[in-house]
Order: sequence, then structure tokens, then C-alpha cells
Amino acid sequence: MARSDVDRNYVLWVDLPPTYDPEGDEPHPLYLCFDAMWTYGTVVDTVRLLAPTKDLPKAIVVGVAHDEPSYRDVIQLRAMDFTTTAVDAPALTGVRVPGEQLGGAEAFRRWVAAEVIPFLKDQYRVSEMTFVGHSFSALFGVHVLFESSSMFDHYLLASPSVWWDDQVMFRREQERYDSGQGLKAHVFMSKGELETDELSPHQEFHDQLASRNYEGLDLHWQTFPKETHLSVAPVALSHGLRTLHSTR
Repeated sequence: MARSDVDRNYVLWVDLPPTYDPEGDEPHPLYLCFDAMWTYGTVVDTVRLLAPTKDLPKAIVVGVAHDEPSYRDVIQLRAMDFTTTAVDAPALTGVRVPGEQLGGAEAFRRWVAAEVIPFLKDQYRVSEMTFVGHSFSALFGVHVLFESSSMFDHYLLASPSVWWDDQVMFRREQERYDSGQGLKAHVFMSKGELETDELSPHQEFHDQLASRNYEGLDLHWQTFPKETHLSVAPVALSHGLRTLHSTR
């Protein structure tokens, strides 16, 4: 799929339930995975393992991936799409593009809303949609949650990069709260216990959000022992999906 606003291409990776009938009328939940290089495979395997035991429903899994074979280039492109403001990235992130090219989250959100979601709903019978993200893509998920929470029925936000731009999303949340808007959403947030450096204020962000008592916000939190920022991704995705979608 192409984006005309930034001359950038994406591919959609799709895994359907074994029993999915293209001619039938049964709707299925759809898990939309951002940072697909890291999240899609784990979510596919989790659903394949747990749907037969009814720990998860039979679901359509879709990954939104940058159409670029170079890992190094994907690191730059994901930062351009998922960050919320145009500032320079810390060197340890591996992001090397200048700050003025970052901060594309809102433009990316509009493209997902206008092109990706309608396409998927036209192609498949979808009962509900879940946002799945980790790190920068979970930061993007927080942006979507604040800008247009109804885009998704559920949000799985593992280790969201809310440290970005001197914790700008803390200020965004404060502004939203001060505006008197509600926040109707079903959200799972988490972090790894070993995410202890200055780039991991995940629980502080959750606690600020939880303290507001937004009407309609169903918020879950989990810290995973002995897990780092990267090692936590598989367990957070599995646990988060079960928290949001348990059929038991």
C-alpha cells in the first residue's frame, strides 16, 4: 500500500484462522500489529497456540510493515512514522535522521484510518479491532488513543516510548484531562522489570492515566519480572492479548 503524502510504501502481512471461510458470514476479531517486524510473528504464533484451547478467540492477524528489506532503514522509517513530535532522537535509539523528519504520528494515523482500516474491513469480516504495538509503535498507540480512541476497540501498548521529547505525552495527557474529554477505551500497558534507565517511565505514565478515573477507560497494567525492553516483547504480547481477549 502506498502513501502519497510521504512517497512511502507498506505491505500488509495477513494470517487467517484455519477455519476462516471466505464465503461465510462469521466475523472475527482482528489484531493489527505495528512494528510488524517484531510483533506480527509473535502474535500469529500466540493465536495459533491459544485459539484451539479457547484462551484466545480465533482471530485475523495483520502486520503493517514498511516495504523495505534493510533493517537499518526500517529503524529510521518507524521513528518517522511513530514519533509524535519533530525533535532529534537520542543516539542510543539508532535513529539517525534529523529531528525535522520525525514526528509523523498524526499523518500516519490519518493514513491508517483512511486507507488501511477501510481496506481490511472490506476484505475481511471484522467484529472488532485491536491495536498492537511495542516501544515506538506503542507510543504511536498512545497518540491514537488520545486523538481518536474509537479507531480501535482495544489497545495493547507494551513499553510505550513515553520518554519521547522530554515526556511530551505526559503533557498531552494533562491537556486532554484539563479539557474535560472522556476516554472510552480498553487498554493494556506493561513494562519489563529490567527497564530501569531514564527511557522507561512507563509505569509513571500508566499511573498518571489511571489517576484520572476517565469514564469508560478500562486500564490494565503489568510488570514482567527479569525482562528487558526487548526481551519483554513476546511475553507482553501474549499476556496482553489474553488480558484483553480472554474467552474463559
